Amino acid sequence: MESRRKLSILDNNFTNKDILTSREIEYLSLVALGYKNNVIAQTLSVTQSTVKKTLENIFKKLKAKDRTNAVTIAFVHNFLSVQNLYNFIENHNLK
Repeated sequence: MESRRKLSILDNNFTNKDILTSREIEYLSLVALGYKNNVIAQTLSVTQSTVKKTLENIFKKLKAKDRTNAVTIAFVHNFLSVQNLYNFIENHNLK
């Protein structure tokens, strides 16, 4: 069963409309760093409802069922990388 799940993550084919925007990558970076919605909202200067809606859109684009699945898919398909996260932390003074 686990191998089927991994295959489905690898088999996702994304169309141009499914590619994440740079702003969505920022949201997903904060999710990958373990931030909760209220902290994401403060960090990005948006409301919590905006965070919730944006994350729902990201999950839909990535065909992800939850935060962990979205981050995994983003790493597998190179939407996120360790270097992206490092740069994001540096650029936003999140040390």
